[in-house]
Parts: sequence; C-alpha cells; structure tokens
Amino acid sequence: FIFIPATMVAYLGLPAEKSNAVAGLINFVPNMGRSVGTSAVTTILARRAQVHQVMLASHTSTTLPTFNGAVAALAGQLTRRGLSGPQASMQAYARIYDSVQNQASTMSYIDTFWILGIGTGIMFFLSFLLRKNNPRGATRVVAH
Repeated sequence: FIFIPATMVAYLGLPAEKSNAVAGLINFVPNMGRSVGTSAVTTILARRAQVHQVMLASHTSTTLPTFNGAVAALAGQLTRRGLSGPQASMQAYARIYDSVQNQASTMSYIDTFWILGIGTGIMFFLSFLLRKNNPRGATRVVAH
C-alpha cells in the first residue's frame, strides 16, 4: 500500500533526464531502510530482553521464601513423576530460569511494538510538515 504510491510521488515533477538517477535512489533507499530497520529491531529486542531478565531475575533469589516455595513445589511434582531429589531440584531451577527467559522475551516484544508504534505515530504527524509538491506547477527553462 505504500511502495507504489511512494514511487509515483518520487517521479512527480522531475525532468525525464533525471529518471535514471531517481530509479537508482528509489531502489537503494528502501533496501537500506529494511537493513537498518531489521538491525534496529533486533538490537532493541535483545537489549530489552536483557533489561527484563535482570528485573525478573531479581525476584528469583534463594533468600525469598516465595521463590523457595515455588522451587520446592515444582521439585515435588517432578519427584512424584520419577526424578530423584537432586535431579528434580536442578530441573525445577532450570524450568524457572526458562520461564524467566520466556517472560523477558515476551516483554521485550511488547516494548519493541510500543517503540515502533510511537515512531510510526511521530512519522505520521511529521508527514504533514513536508513541503507540497505541485507536479503541474513545474516550470521549464528554455535555453536561447
């Protein structure tokens, strides 16, 4: 919905001799935008996941009674399913850590969605500040 109208607008009001240069830019700029955008989103996801993992991990200390109770309950369930005590305890810690990572990842996707949404909103409003292009008002200079 955006690329065809943007391509049409890029050619409005341009002399025919500059169409090759514009075609090169029209192909180059979206490719660079996609590359930079993909890198930016990947970086935001990784960094926000780290931030959320640190925040969530602060609630998984062995000094907290609720955390110890959750580990003991999970280890108890695993023991009833056939694991030995030490194996069940290690498995319980591993599953809780996996849960922390999954939650941190989910929260980072939510953050990234919000960041992209806010950026899109800003770009939408900035588009009203663009200079008007009047393709029929272009003047041609005639050499004598």
